[in-house]
Amino acid sequence: MRKRLSAVLGLAAFVFAASPATAQEWRGMGRVGGFVLDEAGTPLEGVTVKATLPSSANRGPEDTVSRKDGEWGVGGISSGSWAIDFIKEGYETRSITIGISEYNRLRPIEIVLKKKIVVVDPNVVIKEKLITAAELMNAGKFAEARGIYEVLAAEHPEVKEFKPLIARAYYGEGNKDKAFALLREVVAADPANVEVKMLLGTLLTEAGQVDEARVILASLEDAKVADPTVLLNIGIGLINEGKHDEAMPWFNKAIVAFPDRADAYYYRGLSYLATGKMAEAKADLTKFIAIAPADAPELATAKAMLESIK
Repeated sequence: MRKRLSAVLGLAAFVFAASPATAQEWRGMGRVGGFVLDEAGTPLEGVTVKATLPSSANRGPEDTVSRKDGEWGVGGISSGSWAIDFIKEGYETRSITIGISEYNRLRPIEIVLKKKIVVVDPNVVIKEKLITAAELMNAGKFAEARGIYEVLAAEHPEVKEFKPLIARAYYGEGNKDKAFALLREVVAADPANVEVKMLLGTLLTEAGQVDEARVILASLEDAKVADPTVLLNIGIGLINEGKHDEAMPWFNKAIVAFPDRADAYYYRGLSYLATGKMAEAKADLTKFIAIAPADAPELATAKAMLESIK
């Protein structure tokens, strides 16, 4: 019985004594070191050196940092196959595996770190710059906004949408001739670009160059008109010139594209009335009164004209 107890106690003592050694098996008298450089051969200071021993559950000593002359070193480690990582912000991490012997000192190892290549999504950059430019436009800083658009156009010549934005900025600056010239270039290069045609027609109308605006806007398909306001403005301009027959096609285009646009019926009704087309005038004015907002300024006039027709 005493022999068994002694044997058990002896085994327990062995396990107790062996456990710390197992937990610290990465410790030893080995050392490895060298220099860490960039691709140009310049020493790199502040590179974190992380050494771990895979056979010891990836444990190892505290991280070290390379010195000003690029020298790095890891000491107090046991023999074995060690994994060493070299880490520095702005550089690609370099990882090596090296066999360490506590009894044979290795020659200095030179480590070269490559600059990290940051991949930037150009679409994200463009979007951010466009947001900045839009804020400048809204603040009336047209020249500054134009500067951003022009840089983007130079950097991305394949993107054709920048030229109309530059034109808008020129128009805001008061340089209408430059704005019109740019928009004419876009229309000439892309005759199917409805948005730019609408923009050019709108700006020409605002600038009083209605003849050219009419030619451009007349070429638009009704279904592709995004905003009837410019069409209505041209029609109203023709009414003011007494050209009711010429005005009606513009109101027709607006109504085809936007059948719920109340004021289009009102102005077409005026033209019908002026040209003696009473039935058509009555129908349009009735439609206007039915769908116009309660606070529409033309409502009282429309009701009075409708009464006169009856």
